[in-house]
Amino acid sequence: MNEVTAQKTAPRLRLKVSSRVARIADGQGGTDAQLQAIRGQLDLTDSERLTLLIYFEQKQPQILAGEVRQALEKFPVQSLRELAADATLPPLLVGFLARRYAARHALEPLLLTNPNLPENLRGPLESLASRRSMATQGNACASPSEASETADKEHHDGAETESGEEETQKATEHLSKYQMSLEMGVADKIKAALTGDKEWRGLLVNDSNRLVSAAVLKNPRITEGEVNAIARNKSSSEELIRLILLNREWTKNYAIKLALIMHPRTPMGNALRFMGALTEKDLKNLVKSREVSPVIANNARRMLMSKNRQG
Repeated sequence: MNEVTAQKTAPRLRLKVSSRVARIADGQGGTDAQLQAIRGQLDLTDSERLTLLIYFEQKQPQILAGEVRQALEKFPVQSLRELAADATLPPLLVGFLARRYAARHALEPLLLTNPNLPENLRGPLESLASRRSMATQGNACASPSEASETADKEHHDGAETESGEEETQKATEHLSKYQMSLEMGVADKIKAALTGDKEWRGLLVNDSNRLVSAAVLKNPRITEGEVNAIARNKSSSEELIRLILLNREWTKNYAIKLALIMHPRTPMGNALRFMGALTEKDLKNLVKSREVSPVIANNARRMLMSKNRQG
């Protein structure tokens, strides 16, 4: 097996290929052989042809660019489905199928069962599959009698269909944004976190770079509901919790305050101070909870005993 390397921007792509494919990629058979391979006129497997197309797209030789774009656009759907289900397909190719074709050709059910699917694409594909399933269910008739219902009902069904299509579109956009985020530098991610919509904020708050994730909380459009979700997420970083604590408006919100009390990265002094605002019901829940530290549980117990004595 040979190896071809293509580099458009980081990261560098390394593709293991047969010696024949390597020769075509290197141009040893001339431009004519490359064009024949791109057009599907050579005796290549679908995976070999797709590998060459990815290589040429990344390398972008000007003379081939238009042919490559057209070939990728018109790659046979049945071939794409077979490739998506191929458990021997390299992760790089599986990832390419997910990013390029999943939303357009409904490949996500096949890709999600492929053991070589890159783990960072599983979440977006599951979201896409879920939204597409909801859209399909919304479009399906519950019984044969629905076909004879009134025009008003038909209009209502039409609205549901549009809603279902919107759900699928949202999932497609989510996958597209996720793909974009994989290719963005830190500066671009920070800009998107500071100015982007809710979809961008939801993606970037989980970014491994703390400057990026922290920028989400500085976005002027972030809602208290989003802040509460971050505070409730036990994997949220210490920096995110610190930024939430610095915002007095957020810490006035009861739900956020409760989430901070239960978060393992909230400083104990802050958590104990917030407990003074809790209802008796939530104090009882803290006493029984296994998700909080013994200090929190014991303080909740003392507060309840004090309330009972006063009552």
